Amino acid sequence: MDIREAIMSVFPEIPELENVDFSQYSTPYGTVLVAFGESGRGGLREFEEFVEASGGTKADVGKFLISVFQYLLIRYRRFNDESVEVPTFKLFLTLKGWLNENGFGNDYLRILHSFVGYLVSIAERIAEKSDCEMGAAYMKTAYFLALEAEETFEEEYFKELKKKTEEMLKSLYERCGVEGEIPEKRDRGC
Repeated sequence: MDIREAIMSVFPEIPELENVDFSQYSTPYGTVLVAFGESGRGGLREFEEFVEASGGTKADVGKFLISVFQYLLIRYRRFNDESVEVPTFKLFLTLKGWLNENGFGNDYLRILHSFVGYLVSIAERIAEKSDCEMGAAYMKTAYFLALEAEETFEEEYFKELKKKTEEMLKSLYERCGVEGEIPEKRDRGC
């Protein structure tokens, strides 16, 4: 089993990973990752249990998740690899949930701070290639990430990013004939 197949066994909900070139991906968790893939088990929760049963920790799982996300971003930034756009965005959302649920909220905030601009850029590229419904879903999610960053961090960059993302979303809504208001603040209940 190769690394790509093993990674896909951890993230069966992201089938777009099948198109990603993982030939340059390197991880200290390769042995455990391949063993998990060969076990026939699948999914992030199963992987987490497998790592812990093998003597690893939740922190090891988090480091693995972050390493896959960073690899995808490197392929996007350095190689302009379109095949990583959708999986990068989806993996970020998985990473956000996993880190926050497992007590690594500060790591999530560092990742949001460092990479939200790239995620907005990726969402814009996805929206350009997608139908209106799918494009709007990605752009609205990117808008909420930019809004979260603006509300969380003090730098002017995040205010400008939120404004730019809001303009992109409005433009997409106009092009697609979507009506509705764009919220100025996040609903903390969601």
